Amino acid sequence: MNKKLLCFFLVICFFGSGIKAQDTLSHWSVGVKAGFDYYRVTPVSSKTGFSNYIDDMGWTFPGIFIEYTINPLIGFGGSVDYLNFDRNVASGNTFDFTVFGSANLTNLLTPRRTGFWRKVNVYGDWGAGLGYYSNKVQATGAKHSLASPLVTSSLNVEYKLSNVWALRAETQYRYYFREDIGGTNIMGQTGTGEMVLGADAFVATIGLRYKLGATDKKHVRNTSLSEYYNLEERHGKDTLSVQSRLKALEIDGAANKNKLEQLTADLKTITDENTANKEKIRMLEDELKAIPQAQVLSKTEKNAEDLDKIVVLLDVNFRSGSYRLQPEAKALLDQVALVLKVNKKWSKLEISGYTDNTGRAKMNQKLSQKRANEVKKYLISKEIAAADISINGFGHKNPKVSNATKEGRYKNRRAELVITR
Repeated sequence: MNKKLLCFFLVICFFGSGIKAQDTLSHWSVGVKAGFDYYRVTPVSSKTGFSNYIDDMGWTFPGIFIEYTINPLIGFGGSVDYLNFDRNVASGNTFDFTVFGSANLTNLLTPRRTGFWRKVNVYGDWGAGLGYYSNKVQATGAKHSLASPLVTSSLNVEYKLSNVWALRAETQYRYYFREDIGGTNIMGQTGTGEMVLGADAFVATIGLRYKLGATDKKHVRNTSLSEYYNLEERHGKDTLSVQSRLKALEIDGAANKNKLEQLTADLKTITDENTANKEKIRMLEDELKAIPQAQVLSKTEKNAEDLDKIVVLLDVNFRSGSYRLQPEAKALLDQVALVLKVNKKWSKLEISGYTDNTGRAKMNQKLSQKRANEVKKYLISKEIAAADISINGFGHKNPKVSNATKEGRYKNRRAELVITR
């Protein structure tokens, strides 16, 4: 019989080792146990006193089990137990098959545990099954074999030796529903003449539990209730969120890579265009410098806000009190118009008119405006777009030279052209 049990235990271990948990935790475990039993069945020992209890006591070995722990609170499993007795009046045994449910009372009462108490768990188990009983009465040699439904209730304490192994101690009550489990009719055994239904047994064992898969990942029996649900949330609900974020980051990374490549290409295009523009602007400045009586100011001579402007000072001078262009002024403007038509690297032309300090300020203001407008009309006649030209009159403000002399006053009666790139 013991060889059969050992083979059955090895089969359970082999089967359990091949079971893979479907989530981030391991759930399966197997174990073996041995200990003492005390049957309250007939025929009882004929000894008296304390020896009576000793003689009625037997042993149980092996007891083997396999269990699936659903979460730190509950689990279920099955067990096979061999229990026997050898009294001065009879000997016998039961070969019991049971299924059971388990509740972790420690996790139920204290969801958060630390230190030593993380290693200790108290479980309550409740089960039912079928027991195969056989005995032999010493005096008569009579033998009995029968089967009986049974129920079990037990309390066991486990101490975690490692992530894989746990030491367990168990006390168990077993109730058999057959009234003649001892092989005799026990009518009236209580002395009351009443039928005694069933027989029971008390079992105390110690054993070892092996937690399958605990070498590769965390086993559910090694977790507290709070830790388990944090793990489940992190590896369950948050897994989809994390995967979604990672996927989004991957997509964003690919999109950003494409954008970076496009920006690099655009930057190169802009750089090439800027290089070409600088060359065209330089050519524009050179062409403007070639115009007689035109002065093109360098960047060092401009204010910071004028860095994008080409300031061209032209001696477009006027007679005193007049805004009519003289022939030499028209010839000068012809050259400016020609340069602007050929070179398109400009966007706006500002014309500012000035006077000397002779006369009233109000009259000078109107006169300077007319002089700027006269220059504009002439450039329009040379096919420069009117929308690109703006004018202002400043009267006798901002004199180019002193108005103390006739020559100085002549130079101050002028128009200034500012070309914006």
